[in-house]
Amino acid sequence: MKRKETKEQKKKKLESEDQRKIVKWLKLVIVLCVLILVVEVVFIILKAYQNSQNQIYIDTFGSVEKIDDGYLGVGSSDFHYSDFNSYTKEYEKAKLVKYNEEKEIVFESAYTEADYNSYFYDVAETNDSYIAVGGAQYDKEQLEYNLTEGIIVEYDKEGKQQKVTRVEVLDDTIFTHIEVVDDGYLVSGQSILENMTVGVDDRGGALLIKYDFDGNEVWRANYGGSKSAIFNDFVVTDDAIYAVGKDATRYGMIAKYTLDGERVFAKSYEYTDTVGFSSIVQDGDDFVVVGSKTLNIEASDQDKITAGLLLKYDSDGNIIYERTFDQNNTARFNSVILDGDDIVVVGHTAKKDEEESTDQYNVFRYSGILAKYDQDGNLVTSQVEEGSRDTYFSDLLSVDDTYLVVGQTSSSELGGNNKDFVPFFLTYDKEGKALNSETIFEEKVFD
Repeated sequence: MKRKETKEQKKKKLESEDQRKIVKWLKLVIVLCVLILVVEVVFIILKAYQNSQNQIYIDTFGSVEKIDDGYLGVGSSDFHYSDFNSYTKEYEKAKLVKYNEEKEIVFESAYTEADYNSYFYDVAETNDSYIAVGGAQYDKEQLEYNLTEGIIVEYDKEGKQQKVTRVEVLDDTIFTHIEVVDDGYLVSGQSILENMTVGVDDRGGALLIKYDFDGNEVWRANYGGSKSAIFNDFVVTDDAIYAVGKDATRYGMIAKYTLDGERVFAKSYEYTDTVGFSSIVQDGDDFVVVGSKTLNIEASDQDKITAGLLLKYDSDGNIIYERTFDQNNTARFNSVILDGDDIVVVGHTAKKDEEESTDQYNVFRYSGILAKYDQDGNLVTSQVEEGSRDTYFSDLLSVDDTYLVVGQTSSSELGGNNKDFVPFFLTYDKEGKALNSETIFEEKVFD
């Protein structure tokens, strides 16, 4: 015979059932929360992966110098692939790199005193130091308006930073080239007004400054428009300084100064691209200058056609001859050297990528150029290094029986990964045939 449940027992039973229901609901809520958390974690991971795939890491090689036990190189980097410095993520930092004869890195020194971007454009060796020059951004206003202060950074022979000279003349100052002389060193560059600043300032334009070895300024010379003039390069002869760059937008410029900084002449050339003349080398009593020539100056900026430009000047600034190098409607020469009686140049050209271009914007693929001319300006040989992505030739040296070209590439054909920009050494024989390339990823040998 069943015993009747008491009211108290019924109450406890109902409470127990309610508790079980609550526990079930709690379990369900916990499971749902875990699922949501898992989905969010997966989303974050996928988003991070997507961002990493879209992020382009940058490491540039802008200038190279031969030294007794190897090479010096300068440029800028975010150090994503560096074994010597930490990844700087949002900003590029100026770098000085020493390589041994096998082109292996001995040290890589990053300039980190500026909070934002910094760049080195050239380097020179003294008896007991290396001196790199460029520009740096130290505050948010400089970052916002893309302004820099000129920097001269001295390193000991082990790559340790010794001294920094910061130079502000006008709003935006950079140093582009350095040459060591008997009693100090000379630097070139520019100091110009910020774009929105109205007016002119006679302190600005293209700069030449001489320093003694203690870093004290000896003299300063400037010339040209305070909105765009620049000296990109110069050479020092027995009795003068010859500097090249631009006077104003698309006006190339060659100028002569005494060794005390007095201007002898400054002559313009119509018309270059927006960079102007890039490089100069002495050739006996004459000078070879390279850059880029605008062939249709009346066209809109997006329709302008440019060609690699080579000029020979006499010592009075008169043009002896002019040569152009046409390739893909866009080409320029960045650096020039003499190799015996030959004139050797490097640069780059751009070609529209039909697959990746859209109705809204065009995508261009850049390729490196190596070209050799004889003394009369006749083209002897040329090579265009095309690839699946981009390649820029920045500078070159003549080393033994080869040409050593440096720059940055993202193309797998030269040892890149088809995404990020990495520095390279590319070796050619004297006939212009590529022999091998070396990047941080791999070494490629060409047949």
